[in-house]
Amino acid sequence: MPFIEVSHAIEPGMQTYPGLPAPRAEVLLDYDASRERYAEDTEFFIASLHLCGNTGTYVDSPLHRFRGAADLSQLPLERLAHLPVELIDVRRDARAITHNVLRGRALSGKAVLFYTGWSERWRTPEYFDANPHLTASCCAALLDAGAVFAGIDSVNIDDMADLRRPAHTALLGAGVPVCEHLTNLHNVRGGHLHAVPIAWRGGATFPVRAYIME
Repeated sequence: MPFIEVSHAIEPGMQTYPGLPAPRAEVLLDYDASRERYAEDTEFFIASLHLCGNTGTYVDSPLHRFRGAADLSQLPLERLAHLPVELIDVRRDARAITHNVLRGRALSGKAVLFYTGWSERWRTPEYFDANPHLTASCCAALLDAGAVFAGIDSVNIDDMADLRRPAHTALLGAGVPVCEHLTNLHNVRGGHLHAVPIAWRGGATFPVRAYIME
């Protein structure tokens, strides 16, 4: 069964969003030191990773936008795993993605992924320039159509210049998980999405290893 990776690898020092801390790794026990604890020729490596929830490819829970809303541990798995995928290629559309791109599509119960091509700028300064994003009309249409997950291969599902964050407000307010910083969407032809974060009580966002099963 083919698998398509649609998430970025996490590396110490990488930047995901301006102003947020980069991840850092700490080795707690290396192979040489571990030999003092185990039998001859037995060794282990143990490390910790310290990161912001908004690192790499991550999923937002409603708590990210709304006080007292559902956190990561309360997201239903049926909105995160084995979701039929609807890929929408918007590379030739305007930077502001409207409801027009959804016309004629059956989206009920699906993960709707917007392919903007922006991930080609990943790890460059241009990645944080004026970004492709969903408009309020697009989000309203997604909800009307019954979509249960929304993802984009851009730095933000909202216009970074719009501090009202209408896309986050509409989607997370309706309990639809949001996934940002996807990648490799050019390889997706359909299939099912898996993008499950850890069950963090009180956590609002967290990285995922997102993939498509064709």
